[in-house]
Amino acid sequence: MEQKKVAIVAEWMTSRGGAEKVVLELARIFPKADIFTTVYNQKIFPELKNRRVKTSFLQKVPYFNHHHQLLLPLLPKAIESLNLAPYDLIISSSSAVGKGIKKPKRSVHVCYCHTPMRWVWQTDLDRRLIRLPFGKAMIGWLKKWDLKTNQGVDLFLCNSNFTKQRIKDFYKIDAKVIYPPAISKDDVDLKEETKNSRGDFYFAISRLVPYKRFDLAIDACNLLQKNLIIAGAGPDEKHLKRIAGRTVTFVGRSDEEMKKKLFQTCKAVIFPSEEDLGIVPIEAQAAGAPVVAYSKGGTRETVIDGKTGALFGKQEIKSIIEAIERLEKSDFSEREIKENSLKFTKEKFEEEILEIIKNL
Repeated sequence: MEQKKVAIVAEWMTSRGGAEKVVLELARIFPKADIFTTVYNQKIFPELKNRRVKTSFLQKVPYFNHHHQLLLPLLPKAIESLNLAPYDLIISSSSAVGKGIKKPKRSVHVCYCHTPMRWVWQTDLDRRLIRLPFGKAMIGWLKKWDLKTNQGVDLFLCNSNFTKQRIKDFYKIDAKVIYPPAISKDDVDLKEETKNSRGDFYFAISRLVPYKRFDLAIDACNLLQKNLIIAGAGPDEKHLKRIAGRTVTFVGRSDEEMKKKLFQTCKAVIFPSEEDLGIVPIEAQAAGAPVVAYSKGGTRETVIDGKTGALFGKQEIKSIIEAIERLEKSDFSEREIKENSLKFTKEKFEEEILEIIKNL
């Protein structure tokens, strides 16, 4: 790889999330790689200050270069406009348009797929696009474009077996699962026991958007009169605060230090959404916290029911209450919880990525 030119493609770099975590880890693994994206906010990624980050024409559009979702019809053109001609290996991080780059003939394109476009293929879960004027027509166009771009991908990797099945269903392609770099081995201290220092509160953290279903966590804690701390911000915040009872506290966006402290001192983490994998349950378990989670999607791979948390089968208040009550009657091994998180480390991700690329 020393003599190969490597390009890392991100869809956009305007906020920090699971996909951006993968991009940053790829940048660490390939320190000489150039990074390509449609729009980029350098202030949010200080670790990339000395890296070559190349952007599309959208970067020059005032206001929209930080609100790229408003220019959805232009995003496919923006990703296609990136010039990747000199590169031997292209690794794209994709949950929407990332894999749509124009691949040079002599290049190899590996796509790490977080999910096929949810607002195109699963409008029952994400209705943002279908609600727009001409939304159905746009979805039809994007489906054709999305399927066509698969021809430019030499190998699909994905973040979970749940996503692997979705890729199989929508694309008719077999992907290889490599769990994302959610934590580092150094984040997991198997010797430290924090069980006795845990407080009498539950913790939930994420972007506050409707599909995360924080309303379920709030309703359950309202009825049970359990203390719940919620970290995060987003468009659903006002609604969630309206329905929150006196035992629910909102702390806004949290930095890494605050998040880690809350993971280490909470009774358990509540994770009520359906995710392709879900980084939060892994981070919680790395700190020794059990997880109350919806048993659909990636949590079936990250949380072991009865051993590292309590899974609930329906996104209903009754179901989540039963899981909370079951968790409170259980005696969890903190060491076992932490050990489970070690399947999702940066070190394991790097080892598997390099082995695959070596064998291409």
